[in-house]
Amino acid sequence: MNRKKNRSSRSTSTSTQRSIVLKLDNKQFEESYISLTDTLVLKVFSLRVSDLDLRNFAVKVSFFDVLLLHAVIKPIHVRDADPVNPVAKGSMNFDPADYEKMCLFADTPLIAQIHPLRKIDENVFLHPEQGDTNEKESAMDVSCCNVDIMPIFTTMKEKQKMVIKKRMEPMVLPSVLKRKSWDTLPLLTMELTVERHPLNQVHHKVLKDANWMTLTLVGSYNMIVPFGSEYLYTAASNLPNHGPDDAQLGIVTFSQGYKKPRGFKSTNFFPKWESLRGSGEVFTQGDQKFSFQLEDLQNDDDIDLLSYLDEKLPYYTVVWGSFHRTLMFNRDRWLWEHLRQYKWPLELHIYGEQGGFSFMAFLNLFRFLYPGEQAIRLAVPLHWVHAETMMKECNCDLLLTPNDTFPGHPSDQGKVSKSRVTNDTFGNSESSSSDFFNRVTGPDGNNAFVVIEVRLGRPLVPVILPKEVLKEDISAMLTKMELEAPRKRICTGRGQLEHEWQKTVRSAANSLRKVPYYGATEFCTFNRQLSETRTRVELTTSCWQDAAIFVNNNFVVQSYLESDALFEELVMMSHACLMKSASNTLIRTDHLTVEVEPAIRAARQARQMQDIGHAIDIYLRLIAEKPRVADYWRELSTCMKDFDTERAKVCLNRAVFIYPRHPLSLISKGAMLFEENPAAAEPFFIALMTYHPNWTSAWVIASVYFYNRELFHLAKVTMSIAEKWRNLRCEEDVRYQRAWEHELGDWWDSTPVLPHMSLYYTAADLLLRLRAMPLAEVCIAQILSVAGESPQYYHLVSLCCRLQERLEDALCHITVGIKKFGEVTYLTSLQAEIQHKLGNFNAASELFGKADNGAESYTALMSLTAGDNPRARGLLLDRVRTRPSAYAWAALAEDWLANPPPVSTTNVKVKVNKKRIDLEGVPEDGVRDATLNRHMKAKSSAIACAIQALKIDRQAGRAWAILGALVRPKAKRLYCLKMAQLSGWTVSEEYKDVANVASQFSICHYVGASLRECRCGMSQCPPTCYCSLCENTRV
Repeated sequence: MNRKKNRSSRSTSTSTQRSIVLKLDNKQFEESYISLTDTLVLKVFSLRVSDLDLRNFAVKVSFFDVLLLHAVIKPIHVRDADPVNPVAKGSMNFDPADYEKMCLFADTPLIAQIHPLRKIDENVFLHPEQGDTNEKESAMDVSCCNVDIMPIFTTMKEKQKMVIKKRMEPMVLPSVLKRKSWDTLPLLTMELTVERHPLNQVHHKVLKDANWMTLTLVGSYNMIVPFGSEYLYTAASNLPNHGPDDAQLGIVTFSQGYKKPRGFKSTNFFPKWESLRGSGEVFTQGDQKFSFQLEDLQNDDDIDLLSYLDEKLPYYTVVWGSFHRTLMFNRDRWLWEHLRQYKWPLELHIYGEQGGFSFMAFLNLFRFLYPGEQAIRLAVPLHWVHAETMMKECNCDLLLTPNDTFPGHPSDQGKVSKSRVTNDTFGNSESSSSDFFNRVTGPDGNNAFVVIEVRLGRPLVPVILPKEVLKEDISAMLTKMELEAPRKRICTGRGQLEHEWQKTVRSAANSLRKVPYYGATEFCTFNRQLSETRTRVELTTSCWQDAAIFVNNNFVVQSYLESDALFEELVMMSHACLMKSASNTLIRTDHLTVEVEPAIRAARQARQMQDIGHAIDIYLRLIAEKPRVADYWRELSTCMKDFDTERAKVCLNRAVFIYPRHPLSLISKGAMLFEENPAAAEPFFIALMTYHPNWTSAWVIASVYFYNRELFHLAKVTMSIAEKWRNLRCEEDVRYQRAWEHELGDWWDSTPVLPHMSLYYTAADLLLRLRAMPLAEVCIAQILSVAGESPQYYHLVSLCCRLQERLEDALCHITVGIKKFGEVTYLTSLQAEIQHKLGNFNAASELFGKADNGAESYTALMSLTAGDNPRARGLLLDRVRTRPSAYAWAALAEDWLANPPPVSTTNVKVKVNKKRIDLEGVPEDGVRDATLNRHMKAKSSAIACAIQALKIDRQAGRAWAILGALVRPKAKRLYCLKMAQLSGWTVSEEYKDVANVASQFSICHYVGASLRECRCGMSQCPPTCYCSLCENTRV
């Protein structure tokens, strides 16, 4: 620190004298040499050691180059009681009116040193005339401690006391074998008191009200040249002192920057007293640890701190790890005004014999203007010294004399050698030139930077705490409210209830979707210059007018017009009410119970059963009926991505044009553009994060996109925001759940993702369901790098290969996953589907048999191909009960036909031959009736199942074909077969032969009577007819 007076010439061992002039009855009497100083008294009570050899110790205590105490004391053991009386005592006088010296006191610690004495040392100490014969004491035996005693000067008590207990650390750090544990170090107990003169009370109050500022310089990183012992590294900054204006700013220097030592951690260390380092002291360590996290640094320039601060080769790093501190007398207001307009200066100079460098940095301390801000930690880039820029940014001149040599060309910066820096390497230029100011100051194309902390004793703007409301006051207010008679307010204006406001919001949302966006000039008739349409203006006007009426009818507005604060309170409350009601209107909370349209349900079921052609037919019919529904276009696009990319692009463009804010449309369009031109897809991912900021998967997908474009910092920030939303438990919107009969449902068994697993799992699964393959591959790669291998990872990577028709690769991945993690259900079902796709039907049938309890309908129905499955009927019944679909009902109908119910054989022996079943003990007519009843029950059940399938999907060709083989008469069978052909079902020749068989009518058909049952066997009736005219016929 630059001081106007030398410390040695300003010894405080003698009292400062001031004269007082008294004026009485026009006569002056001068009374000189009256002492107005305060006294700092030091008492040493004990020195506690753990050694058994209790040798005497020499104790020396000094402050600001003034020796307070030098004595020989006898130590005590760790088990001895604390002494009551001091064993040594010393004092010094100081003048509290000397504010400049008090500022220096704040930057200086109390230094205590001890060292053990031998017998000859004690004699020398007691008899100084024998000092010439004594050898110089070894520095290895000296122990020290530095004590911050500034608080004792900044109080107003007449006799302030500070008790100090400090462990004495070795001045020179011994070797590892000779080091002691912290608890065994000597413990020195001292007491400091200040005896204050009563006439200095004004100055005591000034000291008490004074704020203080500490400047801690950690180090400089990414320097332009490697650290060299031939250079002198010096930093400088300003600290406010006691003056009223800028002229009283003191310049403080941080000298002798050193190479980053091994084991030094920039985020956790004990800073040193720079005032002691500058004066050549050996032991300069403070007693307050300096610790912070990288996230705590104010990094306005987005410096990659992690890569520089954790670098294992610190050749381009210079460390100081020290601090300066000063008192500020009545400077808070000036500092507040200064920080509003300017930044705080910092300079860094590298001096060498062959030339050097000069840098400057501007510390943005604007946060000190916020209430309660007491410390700011910054990472600030270094720029080349420029006097005009320093004056413009910090309103001050250069602090130190800059070097005369500066770099000539940016390309030469990387060629600077550590061992030789000459004027040939760096061109000569004046410090006032600004040609080099904007050049980088680091060796890797980035600027060098410093890490620094600025701390105040108290905030410039104190925190305003609201007044505490006692329970008694709350009870009194509640009692007063209860005593007041309830008043029901009657609306005199146009009445509007909440449902009317919701109606306004709903109509506005529907109208906005119909407003043309770009290119539709036939509707833009209101104001073409402002790109507004008449519809938009009318909607805006209607919304704010209806909102105002809603507020007027639901709040007593007159009660909030007394002041701006009350009116602002009304605005905030009404805004919350309006937004909550509008949100409940636009985001339907009961969407899970909303019945899905039958046609869209059938289309989704067809797509999730891999019946893509049938699904496309239904979607096309829906689009022809409702061409302005964006969801239909988007789902059709997803269907077509598997085999016709160009038509999928057309459908997706139409969906985005109709409703450009839907998140799934934005993801699909961005992923589709990503395959062709990654840069062109950026607006869609930006819009995705803007319109849906609470959707975690949106941030993860955007992070994957930025990562693939090598925007690593942006990807990291985006991913941190996604983690923040997950920590806040902002779950994904359940409207986009990935389940049966939903848009994001699909044919494979869903990948189970647990809450603690990486967010990339959910994002990859979503991208695969939207067929965004390039982004999904990047996301799956991130899963492997972040979370490692898992059954979910192998399922996703195999699924990605399967959807790209790389069946061999998919089978290879899933085989490896099953070998590592076992036969997991969703892995086994996917392996079975791939085998079926490859044509290995036997292997697929065996695997489907293992996965017959799959969650998805496709896996469950495919498992029926596993030979004679005794659980087929139960599985189908469960499927039509839990997840009904036309495919499940049709499969159940065929199961009824293939496996009719058995004949009731109670008390009957059954003989099973190769070609027929013999029922012993049953008459031949009884066996015939039982068999016919069995087949009729199966046929009626199959017809009923087929009808249920047609209720779900009117174009279920398989159900129509089943009816074409079972119903009567012939005209109905032919109609059903025709419908099956129109639905895309291929009718076999067997079905055609059955349908063309002529119908055989019984006698009751010609008579026209409705008969229930026939018990005769007349020849004119066909074998399958049970009606005839006889005495056994019942009506």
